[in-house]
Amino acid sequence: MMFRAHNNIRFLPSGSASYAVRWALLEQARSSIHLVTFSFMKDETTKKLFALLKQKAQAGVKVRIIYDEIVNRTTFIIPLIKDLHQYGIETYGYNSLKDNWNINFKKGHPFKQLMLNVKLKLKQHFHEKYFIVDNKHLVIGGINWGDKYAYGGIQPKAWRDTDVYITGEVVQDVQDQFLSDFEMQKTWQILKHTKIQYAAFAHQYQTIYKDISLRRHQYPECFDPIPLLHPEQRSIPIAYMAHKPYDENELKLTNYLLEKIKAAQKRIYWGCHGIRPPRIFAEYFKDAVDRGVEIKLITNSKKSSRTLMVNGLMGWMYWECTKHYKYLLEHGIEIYEWQKPGAFHSKNLIIDDDFVSIGSFNIANGSSFHHSESNIVIQDQAFCQEVYEQFLTDLKDCKQIDPNTFNYPKVNAFDRILHERNKMIRPDLLTPSIRQDLAEGKFKDFPLYEFIDIS
Repeated sequence: MMFRAHNNIRFLPSGSASYAVRWALLEQARSSIHLVTFSFMKDETTKKLFALLKQKAQAGVKVRIIYDEIVNRTTFIIPLIKDLHQYGIETYGYNSLKDNWNINFKKGHPFKQLMLNVKLKLKQHFHEKYFIVDNKHLVIGGINWGDKYAYGGIQPKAWRDTDVYITGEVVQDVQDQFLSDFEMQKTWQILKHTKIQYAAFAHQYQTIYKDISLRRHQYPECFDPIPLLHPEQRSIPIAYMAHKPYDENELKLTNYLLEKIKAAQKRIYWGCHGIRPPRIFAEYFKDAVDRGVEIKLITNSKKSSRTLMVNGLMGWMYWECTKHYKYLLEHGIEIYEWQKPGAFHSKNLIIDDDFVSIGSFNIANGSSFHHSESNIVIQDQAFCQEVYEQFLTDLKDCKQIDPNTFNYPKVNAFDRILHERNKMIRPDLLTPSIRQDLAEGKFKDFPLYEFIDIS
C-alpha cells in the first residue's frame, strides 16, 4: 500500500449525497465505466442504472462490471445483468454458483470435497463497492445499487451508509486493481472448463495478477495523465488497499487494521451493520482500552437489523452479534445500537485525530478472513474531523448498550474454537492466546458458527 499525495476527496455521508454524484458522473462518462458491487437490487434505482449503462455503451463508452454472483441470485437480478451483454457490456460474476462442483477422486473423499465447495459458496464473496468513470473519477465506500441505498437521508426506512468521491493520483491505483480483477475473472471463465479448482488457478495466476505493468500495456487507454488539482483544492494523502483472501491468499486489510489499532493512542470509532469481530480484534480492543483508548462501536438494533438481507437472515445476524457483546462490554468497549427504521450499513473507521478508513470492510469474520474488500485510507486531520462529526451525529440516533442490564445470550462467541484462517494473520500480530491455540492445534476449517457469516 502506498499513500498518494495529490488527491481531492469529498465525503458523501448518505445515499442521497452519493447518488447525486453517481448519476452526474455516469451521465458525463465519455470513455469508460468500471463498476464493482456486492449487490444490485431489483428495483427502480438499478433499472435506471442499467438503462443508463446501455445508453452509454451504445454511445461508445466501454462498460465493465464485476459483481458477486451468488448474492445477486438472491436479488433475482441475473437475467437483467445478462441482458447487458447485448449492448457490449462485459460482466463477470465472482464465485459463480455453477463453478467448481467437479470432484477429483485423487484428492480425498468426494463428500468432503463437496462440502468444502458448499462452504466456499457461502463464505467466498466479492463484497467491494466502487466505480471509476473516465479513468479520473472514483466513488468508493459501502453503498451498493438499489433504492434502500439511494434514498438514504431522504426516506426514514432507507439505509444509513457512506461513500467518498475522489479525484487524483490514487484513482489509478484502484484502476490497476480493477483491471487485474477483471482480467483474472475473464481468464477464470475460460480455464474453469478445464476442471481446475479456483484455489489452484489463483495460485498459478499470481505472477500475472500482480504485474501492474502488464495491465498498463493491455489497457493503455485506461491510464490518462493525472489531471492537476485546481489551485483552491487542498491536496490530501490517500492510499487504496484491496483485500483478497482467496485471490491472493493474504489478509492485507486484516493485518493493516490490526497494526493501526495496536498503535492507537486516543480513540477508535467504528461502525458497521453487525459487530462480529474475530477474537484477535476483540483482544486488540481490550488492550487499547487498557492503555486509555476510548472505543465506540455502532451497529444495528434487533429491529433495524431485520431490514438487512433476508430479514436479517431471519434474525440470525442480530442474535449472532450479541454473542460478542459480553466480552467487549466487560472490557470497556462501548456499543451503540442504531434506532432508526432502516439499517446502519456505514463502515467508517476513525483512529485518533488523523486516520480514517472508509470502504466495504466490516467488523466481522467474513471481511477479516473470506471476503474480497476495498478500502481507502486517509491521513488528514481536517477530513478526520469531518468524519468524526458525522459519527457524533450518528450516535444521536443510537442507544448505548448498558452492560449491567443487557440480556446476554448464553453463548460467548469468544469461547469458540478458532477458524483455521487465523494462521494467515501475520505472525508478529498474533496475541499470546491465539498464538498458543494455533500452536496446540485448537482450530478448525470452517467451524459451524461461521457457516453463514454473510456480510
